[in-house]
Amino acid sequence: MEIALLGSGSQGNAVLVRSGEGAFLIDAGLSARQIGERMAGFGLSPGELAGLVITHEHIDHVRGAGALARKWGLPVWTNRATREAGAGLLGPIGRWHEVEIGAPFEVAGVRLDPFSVPHDAADPFGLLMQGREGYRVALATDMGFVTRLVRERAKGVQGLILEFNHDLDMLLSGPYPWPLKQRIRGKLGHLSNEDAAGLLAEVAGDDLEWVVCAHISQENNEERIVLERAAAALNGCGFAPYAASQDRPTPRFGPGGIREERP
Repeated sequence: MEIALLGSGSQGNAVLVRSGEGAFLIDAGLSARQIGERMAGFGLSPGELAGLVITHEHIDHVRGAGALARKWGLPVWTNRATREAGAGLLGPIGRWHEVEIGAPFEVAGVRLDPFSVPHDAADPFGLLMQGREGYRVALATDMGFVTRLVRERAKGVQGLILEFNHDLDMLLSGPYPWPLKQRIRGKLGHLSNEDAAGLLAEVAGDDLEWVVCAHISQENNEERIVLERAAAALNGCGFAPYAASQDRPTPRFGPGGIREERP
């Protein structure tokens, strides 16, 4: 199992997961054109996907999902609440597979175990992924705080995609209106660097091979700060964290850690 983030941030999120049995996307918040262009860099086209998994209905996670599903006849996995709340953004979808929180399902040979995350969406979830070889990766973004369940799912994984959304001082002193600042820092908002680093320090251990810091705010954070906080939390793990960008894909990550940029 290999993973690359095609883009990450408030303008669009998409995670490409590839196994020996196929490939799929987790979220499709970039435009369909952007997704196609960025997938091409990894030797794939959207028509080769086994489908899309949608974690919640916000536009930065579904912007291109409907267009991709209709053009290529792709099935979509999500839960009922997300499907209903996102109907206007997604449009008509031919093939749906209903996801239930806590009930694992499989796409392209990868076992996906959805778990609830605290965010202001209908029924948002993170994912614990496991390939046939037993390789485990957790995706935990778009959450206002770290729950006990999130901690449990992030322990013992080899790879971790974790939200480092904002630096609290930058958020509070920045240009956003106060209600938006309150939403971002609230229990159903986004994860601060401090809270993310705290979780990372708890789960860092011998099993962990790589960490991607994701959903980094372009207005209320800096990559330098994120990497400093994450590296301090990973003290002694023997690898450096990677900061995902809104504007370009990450390298591929898989067994052994970071891999070459292209297949």
